[in-house]
Amino acid sequence: MQAYVGIDVHRLRSQIAVMDKDGRTAAHRNVTSGRETVLGVLGELPTGTPVAFEAAYGWGRLIELLQDHGFDAHLAHPL
Repeated sequence: MQAYVGIDVHRLRSQIAVMDKDGRTAAHRNVTSGRETVLGVLGELPTGTPVAFEAAYGWGRLIELLQDHGFDAHLAHPL
């Protein structure tokens, strides 16, 4: 499945939205912020899937996690 991911990053919880190539929501989850929960939502998305997220708490660890798992991480300005 070709998809696009957006993450609203917060210290304790984060909102993750996954949309398919046609703009339909494939997943929309509010999860505790952490390695296992983020990867659990992203599941089996293909290598290179773009993931955009804001420059907020924990963004440095998040970008490393995404890149280590083959995602195309995009840091966005929070405004």
